[in-house]
Amino acid sequence: MSKNNLLAIKQAMLIPVFAFYNIFIGLFVSGYSVTSQRISELALEAEFFAYSHRFADILIGLSMCLFAFVCFSTAKAKFTFVTMFSFGMTWIFAGIFILNSPLHDIYGLTNILIIVPVVFALEMREFYASKKFQDFSILVTLVHVVFFWFFNYGFMPVEYKGITQRVWVAITLVWYGVAAYQIYIVANKQRQPTLNSARLL
Repeated sequence: MSKNNLLAIKQAMLIPVFAFYNIFIGLFVSGYSVTSQRISELALEAEFFAYSHRFADILIGLSMCLFAFVCFSTAKAKFTFVTMFSFGMTWIFAGIFILNSPLHDIYGLTNILIIVPVVFALEMREFYASKKFQDFSILVTLVHVVFFWFFNYGFMPVEYKGITQRVWVAITLVWYGVAAYQIYIVANKQRQPTLNSARLL
């Protein structure tokens, strides 16, 4: 694997960092409730918080799209590419368009997040370090299904929608960091013999 691909994988490990910024920045916004307000509502707050939140969304999306390209170029994982790239685009659009625009989630395209982990686990099985990661990916997919079920049928208390969304976002985006780390370990190990051979020549 090329050095550029390794860097592209490594940068995806930063996705949880940007996510936690968005999750916790609301604690410092006057009049904003992390308990009852969604993360996207930060875009309606004071300029610094609004624009830094939207910028973090865009960075998350770009990082996902780049990670998707690497998965396709290294493993020809076409379904991983389509689903992950599409979900990445929803983050970019979420950063550009605020909550009251239908383009904020590209008319519901965010729903594709449900299948990303399990598709990745199936197509990239030769490229992650721990076989337990497959179980973790399936579990995250099941968590997505349960969250969607609870949200759509009103099982989640409205007064706590800020907390439940933040937990969901944390689970979703931590998975990306773990996935990138798993791929990086294998790719780096595969690259070492090549580097050692090159030094001997």
